[in-house]
Amino acid sequence: MKPLNVAFVWHMHQPYYKDDLTSTYLLPWVRLRSAKDYFKMPALLDAYPKIRATFNLVPSLLAQIEDYGKEESVDLFLNLSKRDAAELSSEERGFIIRWMRESPKALRVQQSPRYLELASRQPDAQFTAQDMRDLQVWFNLAWCDPAWAENDPRLAELKRKDRDFSESNKAPLFEAQMEIMQKVIPKYRELAERGQAELTFSPYYHPILPLLASVDSARTANPQMQLPERHFSHREDAERQIELGQGLFERLLGRRPTGMWPSEMAVGETVAGLAVRAKVDWMISDEEVLARSLDTHFYRDSEGRVNAPDQLYRPFLLERDGKSLSMVFRDSAISNSIGFDYQRMPSVDAARTLVGRLKRIREQQGDKEYLAVIALDGENAWEFYPRDGHDFLNALYTELEATPDIVTTTVSDFLREHVPQQNLHHLHTGSWIGASLDTWIGDPEHNVAWDLLAETRTWLEEQSRQRPQLSDAAALGWREILITEGSDWFWWFSRKHDSGMDTIWDNQFRLHLRNVYKLLGQRAPARLFQPIIQRAPTLERHVPTEAISPKSRSDAAWKKAGYYVVGSGFGALHRPAGVVERVFYGGDAERLYVRIDSPRSPKELDSQKIEFWLYCSGVPADGSDGKLELPLAVTAAGDFGFDAAHVVRIVPRSKGAAVSVARVNEAQTRAEPVAEYDEADPFFISIPFKMLGRRGGDTMEIALVVSREGRDIEQVPPSGSLGLRIPGDGAAASAPEKKQLKVLVATSELTPFAKSGGVADVAASLSKELRRLGHDVRVVMPRYRQVDIGKHGLEPVVRDMQVPFGSQTLPATIFQGKLGDMIVYFVDCPPLYDRDGMYGFGDDDARSVYFSRALLEMLPALNFAPDVIHIHDWYAALVPNLIDRIYTEGPTAEVATTLTIHNLAAQGVFGFGALTLAGLDKWGLIRVGIPGLDNVVNVLGRGIHFADVVNTVSERYAAEIQTPEFGEGLDELIRAHAHKLHGIVNGIDYEIFDPHRDPNIPHHYSISAIEPKALCRAELRSELGLEQTDRPLCAMVSRLYDVKGLDLVEQAMPALMQFGVQVVVIGTGDRRYEDMFRRYAGERPAQVAAAIGFDAPLAQRTYAGADMLWMPSRYEPGGLAQLIALRYGTIPVVRSTGGLADTIKDYNPIASKGNGFTFTPYDPWQFFGTVVRAAETYRHPSVWTWLIRRAMSEDVSWSRSAQRYVQLYQAAIAARRERRGITAVAG
Repeated sequence: MKPLNVAFVWHMHQPYYKDDLTSTYLLPWVRLRSAKDYFKMPALLDAYPKIRATFNLVPSLLAQIEDYGKEESVDLFLNLSKRDAAELSSEERGFIIRWMRESPKALRVQQSPRYLELASRQPDAQFTAQDMRDLQVWFNLAWCDPAWAENDPRLAELKRKDRDFSESNKAPLFEAQMEIMQKVIPKYRELAERGQAELTFSPYYHPILPLLASVDSARTANPQMQLPERHFSHREDAERQIELGQGLFERLLGRRPTGMWPSEMAVGETVAGLAVRAKVDWMISDEEVLARSLDTHFYRDSEGRVNAPDQLYRPFLLERDGKSLSMVFRDSAISNSIGFDYQRMPSVDAARTLVGRLKRIREQQGDKEYLAVIALDGENAWEFYPRDGHDFLNALYTELEATPDIVTTTVSDFLREHVPQQNLHHLHTGSWIGASLDTWIGDPEHNVAWDLLAETRTWLEEQSRQRPQLSDAAALGWREILITEGSDWFWWFSRKHDSGMDTIWDNQFRLHLRNVYKLLGQRAPARLFQPIIQRAPTLERHVPTEAISPKSRSDAAWKKAGYYVVGSGFGALHRPAGVVERVFYGGDAERLYVRIDSPRSPKELDSQKIEFWLYCSGVPADGSDGKLELPLAVTAAGDFGFDAAHVVRIVPRSKGAAVSVARVNEAQTRAEPVAEYDEADPFFISIPFKMLGRRGGDTMEIALVVSREGRDIEQVPPSGSLGLRIPGDGAAASAPEKKQLKVLVATSELTPFAKSGGVADVAASLSKELRRLGHDVRVVMPRYRQVDIGKHGLEPVVRDMQVPFGSQTLPATIFQGKLGDMIVYFVDCPPLYDRDGMYGFGDDDARSVYFSRALLEMLPALNFAPDVIHIHDWYAALVPNLIDRIYTEGPTAEVATTLTIHNLAAQGVFGFGALTLAGLDKWGLIRVGIPGLDNVVNVLGRGIHFADVVNTVSERYAAEIQTPEFGEGLDELIRAHAHKLHGIVNGIDYEIFDPHRDPNIPHHYSISAIEPKALCRAELRSELGLEQTDRPLCAMVSRLYDVKGLDLVEQAMPALMQFGVQVVVIGTGDRRYEDMFRRYAGERPAQVAAAIGFDAPLAQRTYAGADMLWMPSRYEPGGLAQLIALRYGTIPVVRSTGGLADTIKDYNPIASKGNGFTFTPYDPWQFFGTVVRAAETYRHPSVWTWLIRRAMSEDVSWSRSAQRYVQLYQAAIAARRERRGITAVAG
C-alpha cells in the first residue's frame, strides 16, 4: 500500500496596522507575533528534515515586517513600553492599564505570578510606578516564544526575575524582539531554497475576493442576507489586490508564488476567473465549499473516516476560459481539531491521535494517491496550548518522522507528480466558515462599514477624474481604500466576535477612510468620526432572566431567553458554526421553548438529511432498548456533564418539522419515543415539561446535537451544557421529604474559634439558626494553632486517622468541641495547621487538599452520614469533586453538596501537583473548554463545576458574577452553571446584635422606644472626643481597601469636611487610608475620630451611636455591616451593588418607602451627593425617626434566610439523587 501524502499549510497573516500618514503602527501584533510565532514556525522544521510544509505568507504581513525598524516608523505600544514608568502621564498610564494588561485567562499571563497579579487587578485599582514598569515589560516579554526565551540569556534572566524590573531591563528585551523580526523573512526563504517548504501568498491586504467583486455574492449561501444600502462591486480592486500581492511576494522572497490562499478561503466562480487570469497554479479552500460545489455532503464515522475520501483527498481541476487551475480542499475535521480540540489533550496523546486519523485515511486510500490537506491559522491556535504549542508540534513532527506510511509534502510537489483527474464544473461561493460569507457582511455594523467604504471609494474615484493634477495623492488614497478592503475589519465588526479591542479596530478602519480625504486636502464627512460599533460586546452565553412564553421565532420574548452563540470564545479564531449559529432557550411553568438560528433553510436541511437532537438531563430509563438510535457516541455524550433522560428529535422538512420526544436508555445509546407531533417551524419548538418528567422549580440541563444521516456533526455547546431553572414553586419537591436534615458545614474559619473575615460569622450564625430549626448541623474546620484545646474544651473523638495524601497517608486526630449545643469537629494535623495564621502559606494547596480528604475520611469513623455537606468558599471546594471521582461507593457517595461563594476573588489556584495530592491526577484537569481554567487547578472553579448547587450571598451578586466585570475570570464557568446558582442574603445573629440587650452599649433601646439611641450617640462622641453638635454622625466599620469604596471616600472627604458631617472610622487595611483618617483625626479632632484596628465592643457602640453607616463599596457580595446598622436603627448610605442592592432600598419621601440612601455610578460626587441628601433628611427629626423605625423593623435575622438554605439543601439532595440515577420522589 502506498504512503499517504499529507500537506500542512500554515497561514501567516496580519492586517495592515500602520497609519501611513503618521508612520505609526497603531497596534503591535506584527512585532509581537514575530517574536512569538512567525520565526518559531519555520525554525521548528530545522530539527525535522523529513518534514515538509507549506507556509502562506500574507503580503500585508511581509510588508510590515520589512518596514519595522525603519527610523521613521513608530510603534505606539512599543513607545509607551519604552517610556520611563515614573514619567508617564495619567493618560498614558490609563492607556497601558486598559490595553497592555491582558486577560488573566491567557496562558502567557499565567506563566508569570507577577503578570497574573497585575492582570487580575481591577482597572481602577492603584498602580505604582513599579507596577507600571513591570506591566510594560511583561506585556512584551509574555509574547516572546517560550523556547526562544529559555535559550536567549537576556530573556531568560528577565523571566527569572519576574518582578521589580528597572528601566535598564527594557532595552535587551526590545533589542531581542527587533533582532528576531529581521530573521523572519530570511528564514522562510532559507526553507524554500532547501526544498523543505513551499511559500504561497494571499491577496495583498487580505480582502474577501467574492465580496469585492460583488457584495451580492453573499446571498449565494444565504439568500435572506441583509446587504448594505450601497452596492459595492469592484472586480478591478480584487485584481489589483492579487497583482500587488504577487509583486511584493516576489520582491521579498525572490520567487513568484505558484499557490494562492484566497483570504479566509473565500472562493467562487468569480475568484476562479481572477486566479486563472493571474496565472495562479493552485488555490485552497474548505471541504464544506467542496461539498456545496458538488451538491453533496461529507460526514464521518465514529473514528473520523469520511464518507467520500476520493472526493475530499484528491485535487480538482478547474478549466475556465481556456485556462486551468488546480484546487485542493482541506480536511476541516483534522484542521479544526488542531485549532480547537488538541489543546485539551496531553501533547503526545494529541499527536498520536492526529497521526492515527491519518493512518485511517491511508487505509481508505488503497492503491490510489491521496493528498490529505491540513490547513489552518499558523499563529492564533498556539495561544491555547501549553508552551505556545511547542510540545504538541514537536510531538507531532517526531511521530510523523517515525511513521513511514505517511509522507509530508508540499501542494505544488504533489500536483507536479499527480495531475488532477477530476473536473470541478462549479465552484460554490463561500468561505471556511459555514461555506458562507456572512462573517464579513450582513450584521448592522458590517453593513455600515461597507457603506462607508463604498461612499469613500466613490468619492475618490470622482476626485481622481476631476483633479488629475492630484494623481500622486490619489494613488496614496487608493492604497488606503485597498487597506480598508481587508477582511479583518469586517471580522471584528461581526457580532460573533469580540477582540476586546473592537473600539480600536473600529477607529482604525475609519482612520484609513478619513486619510483618503486628508490626502486630497478635504475634510472627511462627520460619519467617519462616529463609531460604527454602538453595541456592547456579546457574551457567548446567558441564562434565562425570567419566564418566557414565545409564540414564534420572532417573538420579542426571546430577548429574555437564555442563549449560546456558536463560535464565541476563540478571539481571532472561529469554530465554524456550520449548521447552528445560536441557540435560544427558556420556559414558563408548563413548557420548554427552544429556538435554533441557522444560516440554512429548512429545504436545505431536509435535502441534506440534517436533524436536531435536544438532549435533556435526568435519570435514564432502565434497559438498553429503544427504537431510536442516538447520534452521539457515549464517550462524546460524556462531554455534556449529565446523563440524558429524554431526547427530543427534530426532523426538518421543507415545511415544518416532525418532532419526537423519547425516553433515553441507561446505556445512553437508544431511546424509545413517548410522543410524536409536528411543528410548523423546525427552528422553533416547544415541549411540555411533563413529557420531560419535569415541573416548576426543577433545574435541568440541555445540549443540542446536529446529525447528518445519523452521525453527529456539531454539538452546542461544544462541551458542557445549557442550564435552566424551571419557573414555579416546586423547588425541592422532588427531594425526599425529611423532617430533619443532617448537615456538615465545612469552613476554614468559624467564630469564635478562628476568624479573618465575615465568613466566620456567617458560618457560625447560619449553622446555629439551622440547628434551632431542628436540623442536625455540625461544623468541621482545621485546628489551627490559635484554636486552644484547653480553652475550648476540645476532646479527641478519632485518633490516628490515616488520610490519603498523594502516594502516602498522613495521620490526623479529630477533636470535638461545642458552639453552644452544636458539635464542631476540628481536623488536627500539626505539620499542616500548627502555625501562626490561617492562610498565605506556600503549601496552602496541600493544606486545603488534606482538609477536604480528612473531612470525608472522618465520616465513617464518626458514624455520621450527612445528607448535605455545605462548603463555604474555596478551602474545601474539592469535596464535590472528590465525592464524584473517588468516594463513589458507600454512604458518602450519596452525600449532596452545596457551595456558598462569599469571596469570588479567593479561588485557590495551584499547579497540577494539587491533583496528585488529592488523588485526582488520573482524571486530570476539568477541561471545561474555558482558556485559563483548562490549564490550572482552580479549586473554587472545580467546586462550582462539581457541586450539586451553588449560591452566593445575594441575588444581585449572583447575577453580577456572571459578568466579566465581577466574575474574577470565572464568569464563563458560572454562566455555564447558572441553572444551579442561587442568591440568598445573609442574616445576622440576633443574640449578638440586639440594641435591647447588647452589653457593649451604654443605653438599651428598641423600635418602640428609640429615644435612648440619642444618648448612645452623645456618649460615643464623648468617648471619641467629638464635638456635641446637631450635625449627623457618620460611621464606617470596614476593612480599609479600594474595594470597600475608600477611594471614593478619599476624594469626597474634603467636601464632606466642609459640609460639616462628623465621621468615625473603625477598621484596618491599606496603610494609605489608615494614614488618611489619622491625618483628618489629628487635624479635625472634633469632627473626625479614627480607631485603626478592630475593637468589637467599640464597633457595637458605633452601630448604636451613629446616625448613618457608609458603605460605598465597589462590589459587595453580601455585606453584614448594613444589616447590623438596620438592626440598630443606623441608616445605611450605600452604593447599589451586590448584597447592598438587595437589602437597602433608597428612601423615597413621596411614597414613604425605603430604608436607606443609595447611589449607583462608582463616582465620588455621587457618593458625596447621597451623603448630603441623607444629611438634609436628618434635619427633619420626624422623618428621620420614621426612617429609624423603618430600619429597625426590617427582618435581618437568619430566620428567613435559613429557611431558604433548607430549600437549597433539598434541591441539592434532589440534584444528587438525579445524578446518581435514583428516581425522584414525588412530593
